[in-house]
Amino acid sequence: MQSGYIGVPLFFMLSGLVLAWNYSTLTISSPSRLWRFYVARIARVMPLYWVVLIYLVLQRAAHGVPQESLWRHLLAIQAWSGDYAIGQASYNPPGWSICVELFLYAVFPFAVPLVALLSKRFGVAGLLGLIGFAFAVQVFLVALFTAEGWAFLSVKDPSSGHRWLYRNPLPRLSEFVIGVSLAFLLLRGFKLRTRVAGGVQALCVVVVLVVAAAGPAHAKWMLPAFYGAMWTLPFAVLLLALAAAPGAWLSRFFATRALVTLGTASYAVYLTHRPLLSFLGKDRGSMLDHPATWAAYAGVLVVAALCLLIGEGAHRLIEVPARRLVLRLVPRPRPAVTERTTSEVSA
Repeated sequence: MQSGYIGVPLFFMLSGLVLAWNYSTLTISSPSRLWRFYVARIARVMPLYWVVLIYLVLQRAAHGVPQESLWRHLLAIQAWSGDYAIGQASYNPPGWSICVELFLYAVFPFAVPLVALLSKRFGVAGLLGLIGFAFAVQVFLVALFTAEGWAFLSVKDPSSGHRWLYRNPLPRLSEFVIGVSLAFLLLRGFKLRTRVAGGVQALCVVVVLVVAAAGPAHAKWMLPAFYGAMWTLPFAVLLLALAAAPGAWLSRFFATRALVTLGTASYAVYLTHRPLLSFLGKDRGSMLDHPATWAAYAGVLVVAALCLLIGEGAHRLIEVPARRLVLRLVPRPRPAVTERTTSEVSA
């Protein structure tokens, strides 16, 4: 529970991988495809985001709490703010990552043609080189923030490592580009033998769990590295091993009906769990500080089950219907009919 935030780099890498897998030929030179891409992205993430935000706005109003910088949250640009209260602490704290995701969506149509060109000209070596460069940028930022002492400033300080290495959209571009590169490796036919992939998957899981359990208290450089750079390589290898060997043990586990259901609803669970914890009078700190008794563990399980239940309901009753409604209501531009296509239709 203390290290849950380490899933953030995995999320942004996975986002890049999935988008590139589905939109590997997207370019800005095709306005109709570009329009459909952006509409689909907004329909995917924003309706439920706005519904939860409206609920929190009404909750604040009912308790007489001022509405601070609401317009930033409505536009999902709060993570660009240096004010911690605006960027992450107010309204729905997980919303900051939606701001980052929208930035990555905006950049994707410009980035994917470049990665595609790199893959075409330089093959696997070019893609591995890009992954290495993106990781080197992360390492450089960790070293810089550690050397200057910015990494250890209060999270409320606009110059802190938490602000710039964790919740600011720009550094997350490295993880996103790595995910896009992984997709092109897979599109080039990268495969692993089932046994090899199973061993790699197990190793990655063990490394992540052990390092996360140890926590960032052993060395100063580990704190800023925990924001992203520490997890880039094991998560990248894990994603590649999962996708390159569907028959491996962890791949098959994630393909089970229960895990697919949870995965499908995971975005809704992510957006609704923090408001629900507040409603229950719980937060991460109170659960961690509670004495380690069977009753305490049972309480955590009950809270987790409620979060999953509410998230599943939000997915089925709000997220999916709203996405379909947006896609149905927003008109799709018709491609221009050229002289050639007209003659072909006539023929």
